Amino acid sequence: KLKPKWIMASEQVETSKVYGRCVARIEPEWIERCAEHLVKQNHFDPHWEKKAARGAIFERTLLYGLTLNAKRKIPYEKVDPKAARQMFIRHALVEHDYQTRAPFFKANEALLEEVGYIQHKGRRVDLVEDEEWLYDFYEQKIPETVVNGITFDQWRKKIEQEQPKLLFLTKEDLTRTDEGHISSWEYPDEKQVGRLTLELQYRFDLGHEEDGVTLVIPVHQLNQLTEQTFEWLVPGLLTEKLIALIKGLPKNIRKHFVPVPNMVERCLEVEPDGKGSLYEWLAMRLRKLTGEAIPLTTWNTEVLTDHLRMNFRVIDEEGKQIDNSRDLKALQHKYTEAAGDSFNQIAEDELNYTGCIQWAFDDLPEVYQFEQNGQDFIGYPAIIDEGDSVGVRIMDTQEKAAVLHEQGLVRLFQLQLKKEAKYIAKNIPFSPESELAYNRLKAHADLKKDVVSQGYKEDVLTLVIKSVFVTGHTIRTKNQFDQVLRDNKAELMNLATKIGDAVVASLSQYTQVKLRLAAMPASDVAVQDVQKQLLRLFYQGFLTLTAYDNLRHYPRYLKAIDARLDNMLQQSSKDQQKMQEMARFQQWFWADIEKRQKNEIVNPERESFRWMIEELRVSLFAQQLRTPYPVSAKRLEKAWNS
Repeated sequence: KLKPKWIMASEQVETSKVYGRCVARIEPEWIERCAEHLVKQNHFDPHWEKKAARGAIFERTLLYGLTLNAKRKIPYEKVDPKAARQMFIRHALVEHDYQTRAPFFKANEALLEEVGYIQHKGRRVDLVEDEEWLYDFYEQKIPETVVNGITFDQWRKKIEQEQPKLLFLTKEDLTRTDEGHISSWEYPDEKQVGRLTLELQYRFDLGHEEDGVTLVIPVHQLNQLTEQTFEWLVPGLLTEKLIALIKGLPKNIRKHFVPVPNMVERCLEVEPDGKGSLYEWLAMRLRKLTGEAIPLTTWNTEVLTDHLRMNFRVIDEEGKQIDNSRDLKALQHKYTEAAGDSFNQIAEDELNYTGCIQWAFDDLPEVYQFEQNGQDFIGYPAIIDEGDSVGVRIMDTQEKAAVLHEQGLVRLFQLQLKKEAKYIAKNIPFSPESELAYNRLKAHADLKKDVVSQGYKEDVLTLVIKSVFVTGHTIRTKNQFDQVLRDNKAELMNLATKIGDAVVASLSQYTQVKLRLAAMPASDVAVQDVQKQLLRLFYQGFLTLTAYDNLRHYPRYLKAIDARLDNMLQQSSKDQQKMQEMARFQQWFWADIEKRQKNEIVNPERESFRWMIEELRVSLFAQQLRTPYPVSAKRLEKAWNS
């Protein structure tokens, strides 16, 4: 059904070869139309080029109009050797659509994958030679007699005896060094975080969830990381991120830093160490260069594109992905228990003691490194309170280990001082009213987990032991433990009396303040503020978390509350102003505690900023009582930022 002028006569018309003589001899301008027609008539395979590249195409043999062979395979190189050679190089060698054990083939595949990764790192598509260059590379080296896999292997085996590296690509061949250099310092494959070494992966794929830099985190190490470390990304992307941050500032601030790229270049003249907060460092550098201060709350991270924020991929022990996000805290909150359980399961065979009533274990390093199944792990050893005994475990975070270690040491000292502890419990300053007030205390307003309390006398005893033997001492060896026990044992009874008196006095004052508040309008905002303050000072088990150095200031805090209540009715507007001045610091601190306790064991009483808030209250509402150190809203803001 083809027009006669499209097909040149065959020597044997009855065996006309559709793919052979037709395709080979038809004038080029007719080929496309001919092919379309043949496809419609079911006489033509639209994928013939791919099949030709594999070394064969098909023909249909006719005899006087009858089909003798509908799909007879014939090698395409017999039809068009030149085209067959081109197709073999293009599809087999360039596109790797070829099965072979040739050493050059596997080596070149691996090298192409490696250098292709350079483009992902540099976020450019012009750093590596393209497929046309690769085609020319093979075309120049392979003789014209090679038209398929068989002839190629015959030639290759012979030529490799003389030139074994003839077909091997090199990194220098493929990378365009004149277009820019991607260094391992700018785009490292690993990130060192303290004693951890974590893998970095790169992807240049706009819109993909992993576009940019991805940190691969084994789930057991998830709780050991903090966000600030990853604000710095990698050195190769830092300049771009700083430019984006400055451009995202409000116009009235941004105008002081134009042109922005030049300003960033000046900032980076002093190479950052990558520690601490990126935003604090940038604000400090800009202030030093221009004199303009930038409040930390002004930085707008919403302007940052995905590739300028670190991506985090959490994997299990087998390397399989569990989750993926650019929000590290969200991942830690979501998998905090899984991370802890995974770490505990790994670490339980490394350093695990239980049922000890004395120091019956080795010295405890601050950081413990170990290896399992070829993987490196780090943890933080701590003595654990088991009630009637102590044990030793490796914790996954330093904060968790510090809190548990303190509790474990208190229990261990108490076990060593059974007689003294029994005597203190019987003779400690005591009043039934203070015990009743203590036992009626409510749970902490902000702590989600209940504070463990064993009753008034037991909790006072815990505070005494902790104050005498644990607070202010570093104890990680048996020698240190024994030394602290010997040096401080003589002070035990004296300090126990002081602490007992302070607790009785504080609880007595607390009861009086509560009675005063009960007589005042509960709806009053200032009254509610005082009630919340009291609930954060006096809560169920507060003696087990609060250090004596802070507890001895309680009477002054309560006097300040009394003074505030005296002035509240007469100067309510002034009270409101002072309360507003203080409110932001409370909100900052307790909101931070609420976030952190989702991922770790938190004791707010160990943090100095928490007590700075109490001292600011004294300064604002009862200045005549004085504070042990200078305190003001400005100082608190500076302390919070640092």
